[in-house]
Amino acid sequence: MKNKKRFALSESIADNQKWLILLNIYLEQADFAEFNVLYDPSNLLPELEALEQDLVEAGKRNDKFYASGTSRKYRLSSRVKDLILSKPYNAWRNYQFEDLSLLKDGMEILATITHENYIFARMSEQERAELNGQGFEFGALQEIKE
Repeated sequence: MKNKKRFALSESIADNQKWLILLNIYLEQADFAEFNVLYDPSNLLPELEALEQDLVEAGKRNDKFYASGTSRKYRLSSRVKDLILSKPYNAWRNYQFEDLSLLKDGMEILATITHENYIFARMSEQERAELNGQGFEFGALQEIKE
């Protein structure tokens, strides 16, 4: 099983309460946040401009779970966490930054494809069962080579 990630997919995160539960679980573990850039990064919205001091990397990254165009990676400071927690899941769709990924030790532990309403979360079978017991609808674990 070495060199493999195990993710479960959910397509049912419509309400903000479930989104916040997931965020709180994965933000506690993560050390970076990464976004795909939908619109011109040279003209950032003010709330995104405020994050620039936490920017670690910007550019094209092919190994992002869902790489589309350019991405921006941020140190997971309190500013970045506050912004992530301030937006309902649906607000990330067609926002200047979208497709949030949370990373731990360089590996995505939570990845979204907002226009498809997909959330991929790295978890164990026990964690999947616990989340589904709380009303989530995560499918079977899938192995993905690193």
